[in-house]
Amino acid sequence: MLVSRTPRALLAVAVSVTASALLLTACGGSAGSSAPPPTKQIGQNDINPTPRDQVKDGGILQWGIEAYPANFNMLAVDASNGDIPPVVESFEPTPAISDASGNWGPDPDYVESAKLVSTDPQKVEYKLNPKAKWSDGTPITWEDYKSQWQSLSGKNTAYQPLSTAGYASISDIGKGSDDYDFTVTYDPKLAEWANLFNVLYPKSMTSDPNEFNKGWADAPKVTGGPFKVGTLDKTGNNVTVVPDPNWWGDKPKLDKIVFKYYSSANVEVDGLASGAFDFAGVSSNIDAFKRTSTMKNVTLRRANLPNYREIVFNGAGSSILNDQKLRVALIKGINRDPIAKAEISQLIPNAQPLGNHIFLPGFPGYQDNSAGYLYNPDEAKKELDADGWTQPAGAKFRSKNGKQLTIRDAIPGGSKSALDEAQLVQQQLAPLGVDFQIVQDDPNTFFDEHITPGDFDVANFAQMGDSAPPATNAQSWFISGAQEQGNVGRIGDQKINDLLAQASAELDQTKRYALLNEVDKQVWALGHSLPLYQRPSIVATRDGLANFGNTGLASFHFQDMGWAK
Repeated sequence: MLVSRTPRALLAVAVSVTASALLLTACGGSAGSSAPPPTKQIGQNDINPTPRDQVKDGGILQWGIEAYPANFNMLAVDASNGDIPPVVESFEPTPAISDASGNWGPDPDYVESAKLVSTDPQKVEYKLNPKAKWSDGTPITWEDYKSQWQSLSGKNTAYQPLSTAGYASISDIGKGSDDYDFTVTYDPKLAEWANLFNVLYPKSMTSDPNEFNKGWADAPKVTGGPFKVGTLDKTGNNVTVVPDPNWWGDKPKLDKIVFKYYSSANVEVDGLASGAFDFAGVSSNIDAFKRTSTMKNVTLRRANLPNYREIVFNGAGSSILNDQKLRVALIKGINRDPIAKAEISQLIPNAQPLGNHIFLPGFPGYQDNSAGYLYNPDEAKKELDADGWTQPAGAKFRSKNGKQLTIRDAIPGGSKSALDEAQLVQQQLAPLGVDFQIVQDDPNTFFDEHITPGDFDVANFAQMGDSAPPATNAQSWFISGAQEQGNVGRIGDQKINDLLAQASAELDQTKRYALLNEVDKQVWALGHSLPLYQRPSIVATRDGLANFGNTGLASFHFQDMGWAK
């Protein structure tokens, strides 16, 4: 699977200019090479860059997705699956785009310029491309931007957004000289303003809470990208997009892109071998790595991406883990070293557990804040006892006030990494008297029916990063209270909220990173979640596929994708 970009992509796709523990090569590997990928510089990707005049006109790209979109409004709370953004971004406007280093700027197809014109108060002036239009013929104007801000500001609680990060800092959007000129005012200031509006929806959707929340659940009603929707097959869980003849920019090279559902990594790899898919995710799956690296006419493509696996705790009132002391004791009872080594040692021989929830090794801002929360089973036992979870002589499991210490670990069925991790944790917690039960749920509804509504005690899955900056991502991950939709474990406090607000408004990067590390320390103290290990970012692509592969932190350019001549 490829990397997608969302405020917080919760499945094994697309997180911040954090970094990978291993910065993987940007060079395509030849078939048959099964050696661990070498290190390389930050800010590169691997997409077989090809001039447009050397890309064929026509052809089909078969793009695997793990789930059919639960909502075609990728800003809505139930659009947490990381495969939704690439589907949506093929046919909706992307006014802000990023390069391979995660630097954001305006997409000229939609925005002619976006400039900081004042620092006190902070104001950014946008000048829009007047050629840009919605599929119904309506011009894309400043009113669409203003309406989207109002839907994501957090002030109207009838809206249910995935995140309000960044938008909540906007105090006003005012019209300029015409409908294609407007100024955004920030109060408090927002250092990471350039990545806002990385997708844009029409005011016909964002101006109405019901339309925003569920109006686009079944289908997008208006588009504005190089492609438009061809067919929606909810039975087969496939979405087909075709070029929009009214597109004003460079015409798409492909005849169509078919976003095709696959039920497991093995199915996707099988599909690559048979021709049913044109690329397959490899990541830390050693079996997939070995199989794809011996396939003919297939190239392994690598990039650096903040992509890691973690265990998330559910601290909501109904969960047994609504107890900070219990969560921290469990963290000390989990040994992450053998988990990391079991899963990725063949790809990253020196794999180490992560010490930070926000930054990853190799990028500015990283520091290990895990001291005091490392594996210590003796201390874990003492803390469980002190918290009232005692284990009488002869009892297999601990209990408290007549309630057994039973913890349900929800994982997506068919995920080898998730099952391996869960079984190792189960083995580690058993001697501590913890009844750790593994529940495998349908991967196609894993987030919609279990994670988002809080039907889990713990869950382990991949956090896959996009190029959204650290403070923006951290706000969507760890904020608590009325706007905690992206915080699926519902664990947080006012101290974190205040630190996040300070970090978001801090224009000095060194100070901003220091504040975010204070957030991370508090996240550890609350037992919010347990980062496990950094995953390599590797995909296997069919030879000849041009301007597509492992995009790293860069945005997709759908109109340039195709097959080399």
